Amino acid sequence: MRILKHDYLFIALAAPLLFMACADNDVYDPDKVRPVAPAENPLGKDFVAPEGFDWSMIATVKLNVEVKDEFNGQYNYLLEIFTTSPLSNVTEIPLAAGYAKSNTNYTTDISIPKSTEYLFIRQTDPKQRKTVYQYAMPKDGSILNCKLYYATAPTRVLGTTGKCGWDKVILKDYDEESETDVSRMTEKYEFETGTTDQLKAGSVYIIKQGETFNKQLTHYNGQKAIVIVKGTWDMNSTPQGLNIYVTEGGKITGNPYIGNNCTLEIQKNSSIDCQQFTTQTDIPVRNFGTFKVSGNAQTNTNSSIYNAKDATFTATDFNFGQANITVKNFGTFSVRNAQNINSGIIYNAENAIFTTSQDIDVTSTQILNHGTINVGGTIKTNSNLNSIIANYGTGTIIANKVIGGAIVINDNLFEVDTFDCSNHTAATLYNNCTFIAKTTITFANLVMDNGSITGGRISEKEWKAVPTVRIINETKQTLLNSSFIKASDFYTGNTCTIIGSETKEISMIQAQKFIYTGTTYMKKNLVLDRGEEYYNNQPVPATNPWMVQKESTIITTKYGEASDAIENCSGTVYEGNPGTSKPENPEKPEVGDNTIYTYAFEDQWPAYGDFDMNDIIVTLDKISTTNGDKQVSIQGHVRAVGASRKTGVGIQILNVNSNGVTLNGKVQNGIPVFESGQSNPVVILCTNAHKYCKPNITDDDFTFYCTDPAISNEYNSGDGANFEIIITFPTSEEAAKATNIKNLDVFIITQDSHGIIGRTEVHVANYAPTELGAKELFGMGNDASTYNNMLHLPQKGYYISTEGLAWGICIPDTEVWKWPKEQKMITDVYPGFKDWVINGGEVEDMNWTSNYNDNIFVKP
Repeated sequence: MRILKHDYLFIALAAPLLFMACADNDVYDPDKVRPVAPAENPLGKDFVAPEGFDWSMIATVKLNVEVKDEFNGQYNYLLEIFTTSPLSNVTEIPLAAGYAKSNTNYTTDISIPKSTEYLFIRQTDPKQRKTVYQYAMPKDGSILNCKLYYATAPTRVLGTTGKCGWDKVILKDYDEESETDVSRMTEKYEFETGTTDQLKAGSVYIIKQGETFNKQLTHYNGQKAIVIVKGTWDMNSTPQGLNIYVTEGGKITGNPYIGNNCTLEIQKNSSIDCQQFTTQTDIPVRNFGTFKVSGNAQTNTNSSIYNAKDATFTATDFNFGQANITVKNFGTFSVRNAQNINSGIIYNAENAIFTTSQDIDVTSTQILNHGTINVGGTIKTNSNLNSIIANYGTGTIIANKVIGGAIVINDNLFEVDTFDCSNHTAATLYNNCTFIAKTTITFANLVMDNGSITGGRISEKEWKAVPTVRIINETKQTLLNSSFIKASDFYTGNTCTIIGSETKEISMIQAQKFIYTGTTYMKKNLVLDRGEEYYNNQPVPATNPWMVQKESTIITTKYGEASDAIENCSGTVYEGNPGTSKPENPEKPEVGDNTIYTYAFEDQWPAYGDFDMNDIIVTLDKISTTNGDKQVSIQGHVRAVGASRKTGVGIQILNVNSNGVTLNGKVQNGIPVFESGQSNPVVILCTNAHKYCKPNITDDDFTFYCTDPAISNEYNSGDGANFEIIITFPTSEEAAKATNIKNLDVFIITQDSHGIIGRTEVHVANYAPTELGAKELFGMGNDASTYNNMLHLPQKGYYISTEGLAWGICIPDTEVWKWPKEQKMITDVYPGFKDWVINGGEVEDMNWTSNYNDNIFVKP
């Protein structure tokens, strides 16, 4: 509810009259409470917090962690909880730690900054192997159930090989062919009238053994004639309309141009040996013998070449020229270059060998390999995504480079120096077995099923890393059923999604350096076994790894420390970390909270002050446990005093029992003690914060300390007064409660008790006063700890005003919060503070603490 200015004026005038009416003969009575008039909201009449806003920047999470126990409950698994990645920040101590095993989960409550996006759980198993799991913070900040294993799918059938990709394409298959039986054909021919080279339809012309024929033969009438070559045909002409059979001992030489409506068959123990070879359209060429072209071979649209088992085909350059050329090789096919293959098919059968010493250049073409393809240069797919390279289960493809967009399917061995489909986001590599990239591999979409990508085999169970693996932007990579990638440097795309196995057969990416170039999503059953993680050229920030979106099923380990062995189509590609020889319970570490908590107070409660939030600045710098988790150390500083009167500071510890507790440390009066008359343990850090921070001043010197740079430097030097509270509890359970920041209630004392009235305490919003704190001021001034009789407004919560504002806040961060200069309102120094309050503490407004202007206090 908004209070208008004239309302404050009336109440301010009425409050002294009320006090005089309450006083006996207008004499001050210490046993009576002087009313405190409300003040106008210094932050502005529109600065009102919504109902339910609790001012807390800290969330409490109930953790329930379950492990997959491979030792049937004989040993404990150690679980350590972090708010930063322990792999990136190796010096970080855990916030909490405990044990779990079969049928015994680890449960605990932790309190962490609401700005925390992820929790990291490091598991150490009985063989001392460590794995790290990343969990997104629950939005409601309440319960987080963690299963440190993948349990949503069954085990894959043993012996099942990967088959990804084959259902995405329609491919042709070819059978071996038989040569034509011409043994019963006898010579019988006629020439068209008036010609000596135009055979009539149905003619059979034989070039006899020992004969060298160098004339033209042809047929033009749309039917066919037959020419059988048993000798030598020195062909420098363009035959048409002929079925040409070169039989045993026969040979064609010259520069043949096989014209329209022809077929050519080179039979076993026969050959063609020419300088140039060319076909017209729709020409089938079948070779069962030896086919040699010392120069260039060129085919035309819809032509085909069949090279039989035990046959050889060699040419310098093979220019496929036009579209729809089919090469079916069952023997040995060798050329220097295979150029301009457009909408064609290269079929290489089992045990067949297809070799190019330089390049294969294809567009919209299928390369179907069951045998061996050797490419000394580059397989170029010319950025055409209709091209398919399919390497079957008996196939081997070895090339220097593969460049361009295509669908590539590998079921056996595919080996290259470089694989690069840069700028082709629709290109897909389906790998079901062994893919070797000796130098670099750059892929778009990837699907692996029981396959591996490495830099090559070293020994039976050891493989080299690919020096560089890159993913291009806006793509997806899926690693199914024990798939494995090993790299020296692994670069993700911006943005990319990496999906692990959907069965219990975990997949793995192993990289010395794993480099994010943008947001990367990782899902399902996957191990990231890496040396270091980088965002571009910088290490991934341990506190806010925004570019790393890992599902909780992703296991992250140091390089070479992953426990799971990986076996797939390639054999054993990673033997796994066996751990120690003898299992034993891991040693539980010391735990602590390295978040720095800055407490900032206004001292005019129950009325508003100037809201510079610097009347007292206290930090808790480190909270840790030692001595078997029973001893708690709370270290901090009183850093600044902007109050103009004597002010004390205390800590109330909630939800713990002080029986059997010993206390040590250092506060203003020496060794701390628990304050008497309290139901909760309370330690007074100081009774005079000015003198605590600057011991050489007089007791009544209330000069501001480290809030006003305009005053003498002697009041603006140093870090204030440091304190430490060391508490030893009978049990580790009680000690754990004392390390929870929600149970540490830091407060200030602005006035000592007098008469029957308790001391004036100011606590962070929603924290109750101690037993010695005055409750008589509740509901006075602007306070709505109870119903406010002056403003006739309802209760809001302890130390919360009628407009939902607070006199004390706790700011968690990795460094000390930078408080405003004297008399500089927090809203003038931190522009985002207002949005955080009036929007009810939305997570997107939590960064207000890091956006400030030059009105923060800086030592002169």
